[in-house]
Amino acid sequence: MIKLQANISGFAGRPATVLGAFDEATGILVIAAVADVMPRRDDCVLVETDPRADRDSLFEYGDLKEAITAYYDLKGSVADDGRSACLRFMEKAMRADPAGGIEMDGVDVTGPIYRISPDAGNAQVGALALCRYAKRYGAVADTLSMADDLARLMGGQAVTI
Repeated sequence: MIKLQANISGFAGRPATVLGAFDEATGILVIAAVADVMPRRDDCVLVETDPRADRDSLFEYGDLKEAITAYYDLKGSVADDGRSACLRFMEKAMRADPAGGIEMDGVDVTGPIYRISPDAGNAQVGALALCRYAKRYGAVADTLSMADDLARLMGGQAVTI
């Protein structure tokens, strides 16, 4: 379980901290709470919009399309158990659900085109930032697993596909 914290500013409303947790074994991301901006928690991976801040991941305006895609991927996915949703919002974090702040504005050759409502708040963008982080973490973990499998295969061991 990876504890996540997103400190987001620069969008509508007051700066916000969104807290969540990502279970890398099941692929479930839980958005747990929203609060006023708080200092970095020792046990959390920190996603920040401030390029000067002590952080683990920087979230910029250019990351919004990838974050929205990650949100819809997680929202439409089912966990490994075949029943659980991959994205969950706890009651304390319902105002961070970005569903109402995202509008589809057509499709082009690169995929869906999204538009963010000017009223989308920092908490909603924080949830998107955590979705992006979770999807990227999964991609990196998959790549590392594949590299391990390839190393075993090159070493003469059997590998199941």
